[in-house]
Amino acid sequence: MKKSVEKEDETLDTYVRKIGDQELKGLLLKLKNELRKPDVARDTITNLLSSIRRKDSEVFDDVTSLIKK
Repeated sequence: MKKSVEKEDETLDTYVRKIGDQELKGLLLKLKNELRKPDVARDTITNLLSSIRRKDSEVFDDVTSLIKK
């Protein structure tokens, strides 16, 4: 079940809560936690985003849009 970004005030937190696929949700939670670290490792973020894209390109598009906000 895909959930697209519906509202302008949508956050990564609220988006993650809507995801039903547990594997995808796990990847998104890892990404969210990494992004909150003060010393974000670019390679880690890139690898997580690549995994999300391989799993579901629509979710990848939504997440990258939310990160850009």
